[in-house]
Amino acid sequence: RQYFQGGIDDNNGFTNAYDTDKGPSVIRYTFESIALGTLAVVGAQQGIVRSLHPLVSASLGVTIAFGGVFRDLLCRRDLSLGAATGCQSYGIASFSGAAVYVALRELHVWNCAGSTSKLLHGGIPIGFRIFCGFGTAVAIRTVAWMNKPDGLFLTMEESAVANKRKLDNLGKEWR
Repeated sequence: RQYFQGGIDDNNGFTNAYDTDKGPSVIRYTFESIALGTLAVVGAQQGIVRSLHPLVSASLGVTIAFGGVFRDLLCRRDLSLGAATGCQSYGIASFSGAAVYVALRELHVWNCAGSTSKLLHGGIPIGFRIFCGFGTAVAIRTVAWMNKPDGLFLTMEESAVANKRKLDNLGKEWR
């Protein structure tokens, strides 16, 4: 195996952007974040187009995160549900991005109620709504990447230890 710029060449010409020896690739994570932000907004738009409730529309943005989970399963990567590089930040980021897009869309419709002309040509521009939803998802993924060493998104084992410690402290206070 030959290493180069964040990937591995497995001697068969296939380049893998994730090196288990070095950890996740910033390039792969960036592209995943861009795709996740884009598809979170698209998922929310599909709910809106089908006249679904806003909460359901925002939840449709989360269904996009399952693609990353299935990819990890098919590629035989470890599923670290609590890690910033794992599935948890997919769900949080995609729901947040979709929810921001849906909330801005609902605000736009409420603001333009009764005026078809204003609904089409006024209010909150669609490009701004899309950018805010996309930007929210990407920003959350960025924060997750940067703060993982500080424990923003804990692994399941780390969460269990932290919860046990909190319960032990709570038990001491009650005695």
